[in-house]
Amino acid sequence: MENLSINNILVPIDYSKTSLNALDYVVNLSHNYQSTLHLLHIIDPDTYLSISENGLELDLSRESIIQREKRKLAKLADSIAEKEQLTVYFHCVVGEVVREIIHIAEQISADMIVMGTHGISGFKSFFMGTNAFEVSKKSSCPVLTIPTGKKWRNFEKVLFPVRTIPNALHKYEFAKKIIAKHQSELVILALLDNDSAKKTNYLDQELKTLNEKLIEDNIKGYSIFSYTDSLAYTALKKSDELEVDLMIITADFNYSIEDYFVGPFAQQVLNHAKIPILSIRPQESTLVTEKVLVNENHDKQ
Repeated sequence: MENLSINNILVPIDYSKTSLNALDYVVNLSHNYQSTLHLLHIIDPDTYLSISENGLELDLSRESIIQREKRKLAKLADSIAEKEQLTVYFHCVVGEVVREIIHIAEQISADMIVMGTHGISGFKSFFMGTNAFEVSKKSSCPVLTIPTGKKWRNFEKVLFPVRTIPNALHKYEFAKKIIAKHQSELVILALLDNDSAKKTNYLDQELKTLNEKLIEDNIKGYSIFSYTDSLAYTALKKSDELEVDLMIITADFNYSIEDYFVGPFAQQVLNHAKIPILSIRPQESTLVTEKVLVNENHDKQ
């Protein structure tokens, strides 16, 4: 099998239980790939102030906050490097969370971003999951989101939803790096909108291609079909029923195809998932090419 290395992993840290839980998984992952680990802490630019009361001045100036946070992050990085025998760098910056995560990821040529997210459901999840969603939407590298409430060590069973959208299988090339290292069983979930049953042949061809890749890469797996009025709901429900440890989705947020609502699918999955989600964006060049193909096919139908 070709190169399955993951060289640089970026982990945003805010010292919450959520982010530290993600870090705990990343340390284990870094051992498997001998990856270089990059810790990132982002300081809110609005936290700078100086308070004077009763003759006592609390120094919360910009420089003092930056230096304090750098020392704290350096201590964490040194501790991990020494204890785990890993190469660990740290980045402490001032700015807006999503923008800085994307910027640092590009700067270090990150192969993957791993970040914690709240595994809650209901209306609030649309606010709590905003950062994870926005990073997955804008990142050029895959983003692995780790929910709170459980320590994740190994992904024994992985759910791989396939929809009738362009680039449905593009995510496999990176996904197999995770699947192969964890020796995971891959469950391919073929999702068809009830109004799109006529596209079953297209999905059949995609599944045939994917099964051929599994045989070639010596990855065990099986496929199931599901017709549904809600693709995201069904994917999440199946993840519970099948007791999978990871779901891998196509993060094709820039696409707008009638009846498929790609963006909402990814957002709903990210916001409501109780398991880790690996979001992989298709390459831009592939997007343009396949968009033309899809439009041509749509016109013929």
